[in-house]
Amino acid sequence: MHLSGHRAIRALAVFLVLALGVAALLPLIARGAFQVNGVISTCGGPTPNVSGTVTLIDANGINPPQTTTSFPVSGVYAFTPPTGSYTITVIASGYYPASNSTPVRFDGTHSVRIDACMHRYGGPSGSPSKVLAVTVLNGGSPVAGASVAAFNVSNPTGRPQLITTNTTNAAGLTNLTLWGAPFLLRASAPNFQTDLSVDVSTQSTATINLVAGPRLFGQVQDSSSGAFLSSGVVAWLYDTSAPNASANRLIPAAVSGSFFDLHAPAGTYVLIVDADGYVAHEETSITLPTTNPHDVRLNVAPQELYQTTIAYGASDWSNLTVWRNLTLNADSTLPNLLPPNLRDLRLQIDSTLGNGNGLLDLGEMNAFTAWLKAKGPGYVTTDTLLPGFLTTNGRAYNSSHVSFSVSVSPTLGTPNAEVWINTTATYALKGTPPFIATGAKTYFVNMTMVPDSNVTAYQNYSYTIILPKHYELNTSTTVPSTAPVTFTGFTTVTVDPGVASGTPQVRMKMSQSFVGIARAKVIAPVGKFNVVNSTFTNYQAFVAGNTSLTLSAEDSFDPNGHPLNGNYTWRFGPTGAQGWGIRTNFTYTQPGLSTVNLTVKEAGGNITYRNITLFVDDRIPIANIKTNRTGTGIANGLTLRVDEGTVVRFDGSASTDLAYPGKDGVILDSGYAWDFNGDRKTDATGRIVSWTLQKPGNFTVNLTVTDSVGWKSVNA
Repeated sequence: MHLSGHRAIRALAVFLVLALGVAALLPLIARGAFQVNGVISTCGGPTPNVSGTVTLIDANGINPPQTTTSFPVSGVYAFTPPTGSYTITVIASGYYPASNSTPVRFDGTHSVRIDACMHRYGGPSGSPSKVLAVTVLNGGSPVAGASVAAFNVSNPTGRPQLITTNTTNAAGLTNLTLWGAPFLLRASAPNFQTDLSVDVSTQSTATINLVAGPRLFGQVQDSSSGAFLSSGVVAWLYDTSAPNASANRLIPAAVSGSFFDLHAPAGTYVLIVDADGYVAHEETSITLPTTNPHDVRLNVAPQELYQTTIAYGASDWSNLTVWRNLTLNADSTLPNLLPPNLRDLRLQIDSTLGNGNGLLDLGEMNAFTAWLKAKGPGYVTTDTLLPGFLTTNGRAYNSSHVSFSVSVSPTLGTPNAEVWINTTATYALKGTPPFIATGAKTYFVNMTMVPDSNVTAYQNYSYTIILPKHYELNTSTTVPSTAPVTFTGFTTVTVDPGVASGTPQVRMKMSQSFVGIARAKVIAPVGKFNVVNSTFTNYQAFVAGNTSLTLSAEDSFDPNGHPLNGNYTWRFGPTGAQGWGIRTNFTYTQPGLSTVNLTVKEAGGNITYRNITLFVDDRIPIANIKTNRTGTGIANGLTLRVDEGTVVRFDGSASTDLAYPGKDGVILDSGYAWDFNGDRKTDATGRIVSWTLQKPGNFTVNLTVTDSVGWKSVNA
């Protein structure tokens, strides 16, 4: 993946494969042989053509860069890349680097050509042919092992170009092969750094006297814990007053662990210090020489957000709208902004698109928006990468550059603030007709994602798919199965990958949403309810008042198999009190008839209802005893005299239970408990029981009645 700077946007790489397996890959792999190609020539020539290293760069950073070599004599190069918006850079021995600044759109339907011409060192017919002997001294003594670099500061690129470097020998001498032109020599050795301007056209020797110039050094620590930081520590001095052609405009530090060390000419600079996972520390005005050590404490960086939303039409699978919403920290950098390694987005914009004074004005902010728009959609087509960003039934989509729009948050003008970049693009199905038919029961949508990363900062990627009306996510498969991917929603599906290696893939089956069946019942507590009609269309039950009841909708049916993902709302009459969830608890404080309404909003958005009837019973039953030896009346409290061994028929059917006024309760046969010897232990159960008194004596017979919701009578 092309990362032209720290925190460059890692674009969405996507892999879409139908559940049909390998066969679904074939339409994507078998792309045509269309190319991005061109000729590398000599500026002012156009011959001779140049054999150089050509790098193809996706301007949006989605596809990884590709490299090839242009042919000798012809200068021709060719790539067969995925679709994208591309620029090229070219390097060749004896030439200044070349590149094209305006991205070229390649959608795979035809070849596109990007030519470049390269300027020779020393002019159209020149080449490095003059040796400059450089001696490096310190206090009159030679410095061995000093590094000497030659920068050509006046050249067609507009920026200083490093031409060659070499190291001094024991005599402090090194030779540089250059040509007749002005150069800036930079000699450096531990604790020293000195610049010298020379004109090689008028001299063949140069002497550099190293002096202990201004130095800035310090340690980098966590602002909270004080821990020394060593991962990804970098530091720069940035001179916004120096021209772009100056080699002193951006001076990097030597870094060892948490220690940074900078050597620079006296002057005023911007100091930038950063480390992986932290917000860059920036001092907008630091003057050298200064007091050392200059320790820096860094704050943990907030998450950067990379959100992609794909919306189908309301009833259309052949067209898409894609939004990409990025929330970047102030020290993020973007591909192709210069200097490429400067961890300050605003300074990059100012340097590349503005006047380089270190401040952003309105014109530069507008230029940045136009620069983003020139890149075009992040995904030129949805098979940008092999095997692709998004497919529906194996079909990919092509973007419309005309419809592409970009907006940047006003916070761009606020130093150190986060920056939001929002883009919108519309897409139409590639290779139409035929279009994707509407109204099918099932569609297959496949996607591959860039996972989260936690290196320079935590970059949180998420992907949302908005389906046509009346469709929902049915099933999904993640490849590999161990990838940390979570799903949220069914008609609007959000897929959120965690930190992982590679690019996890999701294969989704989308199905029509059909109305299911809502079903409700009472399930607890045992013994405190009695179902008298268990059919779900006319469910009725007695329940105990002043008791926490548990009701369940777990028997509800969803045709697409997602009953647990529905939204369940309960309404309890007559008060209208509400409950939520596939299970809910409720306590009635008043007896009477209650109609309970269950409303289920299914995962696919359909709504279904169910009413059940509950009889709320809060009264205890009354136990009454009759026998075959005491006539037809109630025998409660009577004394019965019988002979030993006589069988007596005891009858509890005269017992009564009123659930609430106007509604009788229920006493089950198991609810009659008989005690025939007064020991408070049940000797028999049942509404009618025959009992033989085997021994002579006085016995107290007790009947305890328990109704169907657990209320117990006093003894009869």
